[in-house]
Amino acid sequence: MSLSYKSSYLITLFLNLVTITMYFFFSKLNPDMEIFGISATYFEFAFIGLALQFIVGTSLATVNGSIYNEIISGTWSSLLLHFNFAEYAIGTTLAGTFLASFSIFISLGISYAFFGFSLSITAIQIVLICLLFLLILSSHMVISMLFAAFTIYYQKNSGIVPLLYQLTKTFSGIVFPVALLRGFPIILSRSLPLTYGLEALHNVILSDNIQWVVVQRNSLVLIGIILIIGILSFIFVSMSIKHSKKHNKVDWY
Repeated sequence: MSLSYKSSYLITLFLNLVTITMYFFFSKLNPDMEIFGISATYFEFAFIGLALQFIVGTSLATVNGSIYNEIISGTWSSLLLHFNFAEYAIGTTLAGTFLASFSIFISLGISYAFFGFSLSITAIQIVLICLLFLLILSSHMVISMLFAAFTIYYQKNSGIVPLLYQLTKTFSGIVFPVALLRGFPIILSRSLPLTYGLEALHNVILSDNIQWVVVQRNSLVLIGIILIIGILSFIFVSMSIKHSKKHNKVDWY
């Protein structure tokens, strides 16, 4: 029996709260974050990564998943009559992110109320956080758009998105500093957009003095990812839609 959307969301919210609580108790082991140049408790470090993990999971899966659902439900043909890929991608991503953000705000409130979580940020930090958040969100949205092109072409869900999400959770430094990685894992980590986003955010939020070179460099990397993958996704989606129409593959039952 499938769960309703509300039940699924409540379960996800509960699991997110469990995850936050788990890392709060991990933080009681008092790991020294100063050796990594991070002036914060482990819980503050992990909370930022976990909050972004919830958002990244949504932005990475939404566009591709929504189009696949349109295909298997038989509504893809009618959608194509007035289909604007950019509007569809941005709209579905923002809608999913809006819902996912409730989980973060609830977790943040509980952390402030019961876990002693406390961060003081300035106006310039708020601006930088918002800009970095948009770059992180957009970089994962365009990846989902690229996968959507292959979903449209083959009328199948490849399953690569969950794999990429698991790699992101494991190697992008969500709950541990990337400096701990060696060899191939660090190469893999540096190929993931969230690694650059988190590094910049940690620098903005947790460091005593913002290293502008790091923030600027990582922001440029994210902008490059957005531009390159975004352009490729539009090209491939256009080709996939033409292929589907040519071969009458716009319905799937």
